[in-house]
Amino acid sequence: MKNNFKDGYFKWLYDNTIQFNINDNTSRLTLPYLDRNNDCTEVFLKKSEDGYIITDDGETLSELRLSGFNIFSSKKRTSLFNNILLSHGVTKSSDDELYVICQKDEIYQKVHMLTQCMIKISDLFYTAKSTVQSLFTEDVKAFLEEQNIRYSPDVSFQGISGLTTHYDFVVPKYKDVPERIIKVVNNIDQAQTNIILFLWNDTSQARADYSSVLYVFMQDSEKKIPSSVITSMSNYNVVPVKWSKRKDYISELVK
Repeated sequence: MKNNFKDGYFKWLYDNTIQFNINDNTSRLTLPYLDRNNDCTEVFLKKSEDGYIITDDGETLSELRLSGFNIFSSKKRTSLFNNILLSHGVTKSSDDELYVICQKDEIYQKVHMLTQCMIKISDLFYTAKSTVQSLFTEDVKAFLEEQNIRYSPDVSFQGISGLTTHYDFVVPKYKDVPERIIKVVNNIDQAQTNIILFLWNDTSQARADYSSVLYVFMQDSEKKIPSSVITSMSNYNVVPVKWSKRKDYISELVK
């Protein structure tokens, strides 16, 4: 089942990725990763003397500004933004482009990390709502600390495909208790769920010695979690944690 899922994911990604060569040195990739507006993610690959520059061409921050959201309007949001960049190895230019610089053999990994970063920054929009006091990741962090759950933040693991995937927290393996890896999602949908499951399949096979288990913390205070999301995660032995039910998982995480 997992192998079919992996093969199907790669086919879906290939069939739905569009490359447009702007000139001899610049290409645009349109990837089927959706942002909060259900728009596909676009990155530009530019050949330079030192290798390649992969950039969002300033679109991520521009779209947030057009939505009336200033990410730099508070020290807290600015700090959250900078932490996301750091954990994904991405830089912001003076023109508000999000970019990475790499060599040819790093292109695919860097595209992967940049697109993850773009989607997470787009998700900062939801901190603009008056009912949301902080990015959901910080809420999860506070919960772990309140319950004395040991963790390390901002971890990245290489999967069997060679791709590196970022996770928000890891609770270490101890004796016969497996490693518990935590992914935090503020606004979950089926498309995002499918991506999480593929990347987890890739990661978990590379970390078989740790008997790793993935917990996906999902915000459900303003939006009902689709039943298909819960079913999909459960089918792949991923633990779906609704924020409203988070206390039900304390005993599993505190060990």
